[in-house]
Amino acid sequence: MANNKQKFKTQTGGLQEKKVHVDPTPEELRASAKEEKAKRREKAKERKKDKPGMVQRMRDVGGELKKVRWPSFGHTLKQTGVVLGVVLCFALVVFAIDQGLGQLFKLLTKGLV
Repeated sequence: MANNKQKFKTQTGGLQEKKVHVDPTPEELRASAKEEKAKRREKAKERKKDKPGMVQRMRDVGGELKKVRWPSFGHTLKQTGVVLGVVLCFALVVFAIDQGLGQLFKLLTKGLV
């Protein structure tokens, strides 16, 4: 975008002086656009310098994985059993509701046919 600074020139007419807005020339617009583009490039370069590379990121991930306290096999087996039990309970509840609503629908439509 162009600079926010607006140019004015003064006009004298009679007893008063008034400011009249002057549009920037195409050359001034191009120059300000180039300046802003150069500023954006500089900012992008600065942001890129702060980011670690892919190799460093993988090293960091490996370091974090070494810090993780992994659960024992028995603990994992217990947790898996709990999850499967809860899923089974919910499946039975949904099945029972489905069967009940199916029977209710049959009763309601039996008299209509």
